[in-house]
Amino acid sequence: MNSKAEALAAAKRRILELQAQMSDRILKMAAEVEKLTAIVTEREAREFLRVSCNVASAELSTYVRFAATLKGCEETLKKARASFPVVKALVSAETDTRTEILERMDIGARISTQDIIAIRKRLKEAKLTPQEVMAARNGRLAAAAARRQGAMAAMDFQERLYEFVRDILSVKHASELLDPDIRTTAGTLRSEFEDLFGADHRSPGNLKPKSPERELSKAYYALVHLDEGTLGLATDVEEWAEGDHHPWLVSLLSLSGRPYDRQAFGHSPTEKLSHPLERLTVVELCAGAGGMSIGLERAGFEHVGVFEFDPDAAATLRANRPDWTVIKDDIKTIDFTPYRALEIDLVAGGVPCQPYSIEGHGLGKDDPRDLFPNAVRIVAEIKPKAFVFENVEGFLHGKHSDHVADILRGFRKAGYKTEIHRIQSADFGIAQVRRRVLIIGLRHDIADAFRMPPGFLARRLNVGDALVDLMAENGWEGAHEWARQRREQPVVDRHGEVVAYGAQASTVVTGSGKRRRNEQSVQKAMGYDTTGSPENAPTAEEASKPGFMPSLTLRMKAKLQDFDDDWHFVGGKVSTARQIGNAVPPRLAQAVGMSLYSAIKGVQWDWEAALWPSEKTRQLVEAPSIVSALGPHRAEAERGGAVELA
Repeated sequence: MNSKAEALAAAKRRILELQAQMSDRILKMAAEVEKLTAIVTEREAREFLRVSCNVASAELSTYVRFAATLKGCEETLKKARASFPVVKALVSAETDTRTEILERMDIGARISTQDIIAIRKRLKEAKLTPQEVMAARNGRLAAAAARRQGAMAAMDFQERLYEFVRDILSVKHASELLDPDIRTTAGTLRSEFEDLFGADHRSPGNLKPKSPERELSKAYYALVHLDEGTLGLATDVEEWAEGDHHPWLVSLLSLSGRPYDRQAFGHSPTEKLSHPLERLTVVELCAGAGGMSIGLERAGFEHVGVFEFDPDAAATLRANRPDWTVIKDDIKTIDFTPYRALEIDLVAGGVPCQPYSIEGHGLGKDDPRDLFPNAVRIVAEIKPKAFVFENVEGFLHGKHSDHVADILRGFRKAGYKTEIHRIQSADFGIAQVRRRVLIIGLRHDIADAFRMPPGFLARRLNVGDALVDLMAENGWEGAHEWARQRREQPVVDRHGEVVAYGAQASTVVTGSGKRRRNEQSVQKAMGYDTTGSPENAPTAEEASKPGFMPSLTLRMKAKLQDFDDDWHFVGGKVSTARQIGNAVPPRLAQAVGMSLYSAIKGVQWDWEAALWPSEKTRQLVEAPSIVSALGPHRAEAERGGAVELA
């Protein structure tokens, strides 16, 4: 046997083995699903497989229905090395088709999905009279011809619609739309629209914002009013910014299948905001020391109600934001329905993580501290536009999958499209490697507009640069050298490859001197000791002792969590450490809040300017009109027309 033949033989052997393995896995998967459906309903099984096991929706029916259709045929399928598409086709086939296919497999025939389709068609036609077969075939031909004709007509309609709207979109005055040619073209397009979509459309003002029905209605009424010359008098038109295009014409343009590009139609690019234009409302649950609260405030949200059960944390919130309504109460006992009348934009919170923490017992739904069922209830009672809840990665542990599925089902029943995201603190200029899990839900009319915030890898911050000012404030002359070493410290991956430079905290301990698993050795490698929480930064005398390694004060720990130095914590050392350790870094919360704000209001952000406002560059602004207060600079301002401000 020559080398080519040997290679082909070896390849065939390996491929056949892999095919057999794939078939075996399909059958094992079906067996596991059968066990699952024996203890839960089919609906619960589907939800569990989709949410907790990430089984594709297109595969669910095959595994769930396998036991009812192919039970007892496992050896035949295994012998035939049946692929998943073949198994799927067999599950959905009629009994006689399935029987014939399995008989062919038994005698060694190789079966493809095309074979199943052909046999299915032959057996179906065998039950019909010749006249019925002919009628069915001709019916299919006629339907196919109609579809082709309809598709061609729709494409032609869209092309002419685009050309029409493109020419009138930038018209400034309604009188220009009274041109006879415009009205004639609009009338023709209106007739074709009614042929395609019907003429019975409710007024846009009576339909849900951003719903497909409303967009279609706006497009239709745009043609109606253009045909009748009354677009300038149309009612039910939502407000739009001065200088923007008429929203009904924008919807009409979208119907053509072409995207609406403001710049292409005579507008400058959409302005990117560095700060919110208006305040949206938020109700925050389990606010803790206020990390998420600060971030949402910076992102443009106004707190209508802030709930926190821990007395020290509630006092921290009141001390720093005396104008907030801080409610120290158990959210399990509160009826939140009255908030619905306020049309709240966002419900947010960091519900307790202990039921899901890998450091605890991980009791999940069996832990009395688990508040996720209440979070679902509260969202259903308030009916906000969106919600976000933060938790630890343990929330996604497999043992909690059924509970997570129940939570997501509850949010879906309440009317929200819900997503689960992992987010890394270090990606937002925070000197801490700590992943968070975000459960984010939005009302269906705005869900498609949501995007997670971008990461800012170039903003990578190390513990040395983050803490050098606090480390040096008590006379330790070596603080800057310590910071330099932290800045230049290599970070390696599990293969020992250097992937970055600059040490970052792995987490922040929650109690005074309390060590998390392996935390002490990890932190020592980063150049500081987590044992205890000293009152003050190191002194020169302390640093002169052999084996000295700085410890972190509570203020330093707060800095690693991105709290400003002027944020005041209420409570003893243990309580304060717990508040800090459980907090969400404000800048991370701000970024998530900005993404939610963007989805709700449809704005774009200048992310860098919004998240790091202190670094905004000097800019030119128009000078005021002649004002006596300008004093000796008055003439200069008048001549230059502008003054430069820091």
